[in-house]
Amino acid sequence: MPSQFMQRLRESIMPLHDEAEKSGPLSAIPEKLVTLQEYRRILERLYGFVFVAENIIQSQVQHSGLDYKARIRVDHLVKDLIFLGNTRESLIKIPVCQGMPVIRNTPQGLGLLYLFEGSRLGGLVLSKALKEHFGFRGYHGYAYFASNGMEVATMWAYFKDFMENYVQTQGGGDDIIIAAKKGFVSLNMWLAG
Repeated sequence: MPSQFMQRLRESIMPLHDEAEKSGPLSAIPEKLVTLQEYRRILERLYGFVFVAENIIQSQVQHSGLDYKARIRVDHLVKDLIFLGNTRESLIKIPVCQGMPVIRNTPQGLGLLYLFEGSRLGGLVLSKALKEHFGFRGYHGYAYFASNGMEVATMWAYFKDFMENYVQTQGGGDDIIIAAKKGFVSLNMWLAG
């Protein structure tokens, strides 16, 4: 199946992705310039975004035909944060993102989901750097970025095919792109704040 829509989506999001990669807080991880305390703060900030976003996504894509529950990653962040010293009680106190884009339908939910599915691939690079820098092993401290050992390439290939098929049969491509862009802007602003 040709990946025309996914190519269009990728191209539309690339400037926002490149901005985050160069200047966002995650950029210090591949360079191994982050301390353990800074890394923990980055994960707490991510948790505040992912916790909200995944609930929004689930409410909008539950009838799309995609097994979304298998793709949820907030539990991986919880695992990492507890490994780094947080408690379940302290997680409740982590600020959550209030500037999430309004997501009202399945295509918009899929657009927001695209950010997380795409980040799995980049997460593998980050998880490798974290293992080397901090000596993490057994998906402790880097479960989120390593997708806790899931088959990332297989998941990505399935997601791309699903999205192509969804747009061909259901439409909504423009809504997906707009929501992905808005989601990326929100994520960049949240991580920078």
